[in-house]
Amino acid sequence: MVRLSDFLERFRPAGVPGAAAPAGVPADYAADQAAELDPVFSALTDVRAACASERLRAEHRAEETRERARAQAAAIVSAARLDAGVERAQAVADIRQRSDKESSAIMRSADLAADGIRRRSAARMPEEVARVVAKIRSLAGDPP
Repeated sequence: MVRLSDFLERFRPAGVPGAAAPAGVPADYAADQAAELDPVFSALTDVRAACASERLRAEHRAEETRERARAQAAAIVSAARLDAGVERAQAVADIRQRSDKESSAIMRSADLAADGIRRRSAARMPEEVARVVAKIRSLAGDPP
């Protein structure tokens, strides 16, 4: 009679290639490993769920942070546009003020030059009038 252990010996896992051994069935390492690791993976199910939940919360927080950053950037751009308008107006006012100062300086210089010309003309006028009158008299035949 065949003993049960002899019967089961035929189905024992075969090892890796090496020295000759009695024939057997190939070892199903994947099944052994799966059986070994099932309790570990089962224990990790809660951890995986917690990680997925934490990742989802982190994604929501990241989106909220991006939205706040977008709003802050829009506020900064808006304020910069307002500031740019104020700066342009100030620059125009500064340029006008400088132009007015330059124009005033030029006008003062021109007034001084005109006053000098008027004074010189006034000083020379009697002499020139006398010369013109003498020329006209000489042409008319009047003695000077």
